[in-house]
Amino acid sequence: MRHAEYTGEVLEDGHLSLPEAVRKQLNLQPAELVQVVISVPENRKTAAEDAWNLFRAMGQNAVSGRLKNASTEHDRYLYSSERP
Repeated sequence: MRHAEYTGEVLEDGHLSLPEAVRKQLNLQPAELVQVVISVPENRKTAAEDAWNLFRAMGQNAVSGRLKNASTEHDRYLYSSERP
């Protein structure tokens, strides 16, 4: 029996994704039957929980007036390497 292990996530439609690297490693063909064993980590956090926690923490050390025109320049502030 061929075997591979990876960590993935459940998609919105309830399906699981299978990385291309795993498909190649196991030489899987379309419609080939596979056995799936699912285990859930004990202390897991969802990506959404992590993202919301980060978002909530962002304003804790905010300095009023630090980012001029923040509403119109948000892309530059978020994604640019230049700092205000």
